Amino acid sequence: MEAMCGICGVVALGAPPERDTVARMSELLRHRGPDGAGVFAQEGVALASRRLAILDLSEDGRQPFETPDGAVQLVYNGEIYNYRELRRELEDGWRFRSRTDTEVVLAAYERWGEQCVKRFNGMWAFAIWDGRRRRLFCSRDRFGVKPFYYRYDGRRFAFASEPKAFLADPRARLEANPSMVGDYLEQAYLDHTDETFFRGVLRLPPAHSLVLDRRGLHTERYWRLEPREPPAGDAAEAVRELFLDAVRLRLRSDVPIGTCLSGGIDSSSVAVSVDRLLRSEPANAAPVGERQRTFTVYFDRPGFDERPYAEAVVERTGASSHWISFTDEELVDDLPSIVRAQDEPFGSTSICAGWYVLRSAKRAGLTVMLDGQGGDEIFAGYRSYLGFRLADLLVSRQLRELRAEAAGALASHGAGAIAVALARPFAPDRLTRAVRARSRGSSSLLGTDLRHHRRLPAANGSAFPDRMRRHQELILTSRGLPELLRYEDRNSMAHSLEARVPFLDYRLVELGFSLPPDEKIRAGRTKDVLRRAFADLLPPPVRDRRDKLGFVTPERDWMRAGPLSDLAAATFASRSFSERGLVDAAAANRRLERHRRGEVDAGMELWRALNLELWAREFLDV
Repeated sequence: MEAMCGICGVVALGAPPERDTVARMSELLRHRGPDGAGVFAQEGVALASRRLAILDLSEDGRQPFETPDGAVQLVYNGEIYNYRELRRELEDGWRFRSRTDTEVVLAAYERWGEQCVKRFNGMWAFAIWDGRRRRLFCSRDRFGVKPFYYRYDGRRFAFASEPKAFLADPRARLEANPSMVGDYLEQAYLDHTDETFFRGVLRLPPAHSLVLDRRGLHTERYWRLEPREPPAGDAAEAVRELFLDAVRLRLRSDVPIGTCLSGGIDSSSVAVSVDRLLRSEPANAAPVGERQRTFTVYFDRPGFDERPYAEAVVERTGASSHWISFTDEELVDDLPSIVRAQDEPFGSTSICAGWYVLRSAKRAGLTVMLDGQGGDEIFAGYRSYLGFRLADLLVSRQLRELRAEAAGALASHGAGAIAVALARPFAPDRLTRAVRARSRGSSSLLGTDLRHHRRLPAANGSAFPDRMRRHQELILTSRGLPELLRYEDRNSMAHSLEARVPFLDYRLVELGFSLPPDEKIRAGRTKDVLRRAFADLLPPPVRDRRDKLGFVTPERDWMRAGPLSDLAAATFASRSFSERGLVDAAAANRRLERHRRGEVDAGMELWRALNLELWAREFLDV
């Protein structure tokens, strides 16, 4: 598996190849692959790749990777974790010349065509130019762990791993997409549609493939979540066995691997699983070394310090721990780099904490990191799920179970939180949007022109019969996880480092969604089946904790006084901010002053207004 890369290309059938354009686009993706570069150009087609070597560090894995006759070319970003098993299937019809999963992807396409993606267990975004059929075949993994962006005007198709690559495309000036900006300011929605903050730049949706040929462009979904029968035996044992296997597969590497450890249940489950594999299967955990290395961010402030939980995991596993912190002064200095790395605005400064953690891991000599993204979505870790669980019990008149769940939720979370959670499943969309705008959004800061672009994101259709799993699927596919995966990808690749997320092994996701709701929420306790699965490995303070943080920052305080507050004041007073029209400058200044005086708590909405302007200066004012 050497293919963690940056990819890009331009296809305009019947036109000269745009080799120089693609080469310039590739340079803007250098951070994604500092170990090598390659370009393929043929009539109407130009493809490029940046290489970050993970497995088979020789030149045998360089890209674009081609078939022996040169007719089919592949540029590929990702990891196919079951590549060894697939290789054994393919060896009778393909003579392998490398040890990479890149070659397995190409051989699989040659054997199974477009259906090859259904056999992959991993994260990927790739483009295959099939010169025999004069068509481009592109695909993105089931959950969108790896990015794929494109522009298409009906004749010319340009794609890249990051939107910033289009800055090198002379035919693609980047402009703001008012609808996405409006959703961001009013509803705090991000990465919830196929659109981006750049007008005309689209995402290939997760679990979709794309074909471009002389007939035009069309996309097709190759996988979706569907109701399945739960395991016949103990659910916790099934979760444990499959999660350990998911971690085992993600330890395949020829470069060092570490673990992001927040102190929450998900990242702690990753850490204790790595430790178990180190002790029981040392040969399979070789890239980790004799001791696991963990990386944790902290702040010396009540409510923002997860060190006690992370320290309990470190003590239990004997890991070599790394502790990272940063000040608001350091953050202001590094913000230009973080904003550029992310490509699009982001929700809060907590995303910056991940940037510092991964920078520290790279400086410690690591190239691959494991992380716990996806656990909350699969095993119902968010408090909002409690309301949907209670609503299902109420509607189905399971009154005894309802009383037990309500009592447990009340004891753990309080009456106010439960009342809010229970109201949400029954609220109409218009009311939900209004409440979200008041609680999380900043509609008062919308520029005049944006007030006509507001919209309600369409909910994905779901085949699940209960409200809780329908809500889980919504968070998994459009209203939560996609933005977290974007942050993860950009923060890691900014430092030429790969992030792997074992919770998003599609087998584990399917298992999690097959479980009845009472396996995931029991007596008001979220993620119950995961807690039971690792009850003997997780330290009790982590296993039994009810609060949830996860690399949070003291953003509210930073916006009240200090360098970040000063940056916001200077930005809101600038001419570019007032003339851009995305944010009502006078309203933003009034809101900041009230926040500074402690009259309101507006840290997150002020951050979004600030982040939006910093993003616009970086990507639009060029």
